[in-house]
Amino acid sequence: MFHSERELLANLIVLSPKAARKRFRQSIFEAWEWKCAYCDCHLTEHSATIDHIKAKHKGGHSTRNNMAAACVRCNSNKASALVFDYYNESHPFYSKQRASKIKAWLEQPSCSVPLATLSEQARPTLVNDVGICWAAC
Repeated sequence: MFHSERELLANLIVLSPKAARKRFRQSIFEAWEWKCAYCDCHLTEHSATIDHIKAKHKGGHSTRNNMAAACVRCNSNKASALVFDYYNESHPFYSKQRASKIKAWLEQPSCSVPLATLSEQARPTLVNDVGICWAAC
């Protein structure tokens, strides 16, 4: 859906918060090819959930690299467990390939994207996938 961070950011600025949130979630499902990160089952708009790989109450954030597509069963079974405490070789659907994909997903760098410059003095910047700050050029 989004071909670059700039395209994603432009859509987030133009869209309503509800529509931006929906597009953001959609981009995560598409990146996971509409499959559960843990059991690889096919997801639909009705069965798909977003799992915070590192639970928010354990210090995780709602950033793209901490959110994975998951089925309801896996999301509730994992609950707030650390990802590789839950998803390891004893997991019934464990796959080294999916474990590698989860690890690579977590290691994605956070995104800081300069927006269109509004003046010579400062420019808005998306910081860590979360907020916009004004940075000097």
